[in-house]
Amino acid sequence: MLRFRSDTIPVAAMTSRTAPVRRQRIIICTADTALRADLGDMLDQNGFTVVWARDSDHAMFLMGDLRFAAMVCDQALPDHDGIAFLQQIRRERPDLGEMPIIVLSEFAEPSDMVAGRLAGADDYLVKPVDHPMLVASLEVQIRQAARVRLAVLEKESAEGRSPRLNAAFDLMDRLSFGIELFDAQGHEIFCNRAARGLPRTNADTIRGWVARHVGQANRAESSEMLPGPGVLDFRMIPTGVSHSNTTQHLFVVILALTDPGEPETVFAATTFASAHWGYLGGELVAEAIGLTPTESRLAAFLAEGMRLDEIGEMMSIARPTVNYHLRNIYQKSGASRQSDVINLLRAVHLTDAQHLSAHPADGSRRQIGGESRS
Repeated sequence: MLRFRSDTIPVAAMTSRTAPVRRQRIIICTADTALRADLGDMLDQNGFTVVWARDSDHAMFLMGDLRFAAMVCDQALPDHDGIAFLQQIRRERPDLGEMPIIVLSEFAEPSDMVAGRLAGADDYLVKPVDHPMLVASLEVQIRQAARVRLAVLEKESAEGRSPRLNAAFDLMDRLSFGIELFDAQGHEIFCNRAARGLPRTNADTIRGWVARHVGQANRAESSEMLPGPGVLDFRMIPTGVSHSNTTQHLFVVILALTDPGEPETVFAATTFASAHWGYLGGELVAEAIGLTPTESRLAAFLAEGMRLDEIGEMMSIARPTVNYHLRNIYQKSGASRQSDVINLLRAVHLTDAQHLSAHPADGSRRQIGGESRS
């Protein structure tokens, strides 16, 4: 059988597709120095960061400390038969059940391949290793594992089988600023209620910014070039004007949330309105400092950016009465300026479904943009 080698034709040149969309960290367990020399550079050139384990004990130690997208296991190990080691992993490490394992073996009989797969191998390749076959197998197995993980999360969330996950999503829905999470291909995997309330034009703009950073990560030639966790970009979108005719903006922060060595990158876009405040948070603060219902209502209008004369008209009270309530708010809150009161009321970024549906997510009254997303 004709086998192409990496020293004659690059693997990428023998396929009709590009290298993996991002570097993946894999573990290879073998004591075969020739195999290490054969596979090391080739896998690195095709987008994999390889961690080598010399035997089964070393591999178990590494897998207790690091997370791997896949494992390649030589059947000929110095301290263990590779198939027996595979069975040990499947038996003793249920936390690694999602990790694909590819067995490399000198035994090419169909019965050997069937035995390997029945033992828990996701694929079984015969030595000498065909480079394109190994690269394709790794990419396919990693993609399948990612799809299974996403399907399980979606099913558990939908069926209520993961209360911790549902609780985390529910908490993010109660925040008054927008949160969107994206996978390594730029596909949205979560969007909280505040982000869903953004005008479609703004949402599309934000997705474009995220896609740019996803593309840069996918074109990275080494793990050192991949983004680490932290802020990648900060942008502003004009959204309209407030009650006081002040120009309003939507502040957008693009972040990477995972380490470069993680098998999958997660990106986030968080959005904050310049007139940002959470209605539930404002109510909690008002209650904590002992404001009366009338004072709480007046303080809420302040937090929305309204002028005192506008507040008087909205509440149908005279300006001296507005000033009287404002002095009471200053005394109870310890503030000496309107800006101090506004900052205090905006400090707790919680809201609820009623206020999110009644007010724009960007805090403006006259928006520049289209309707909210469905």
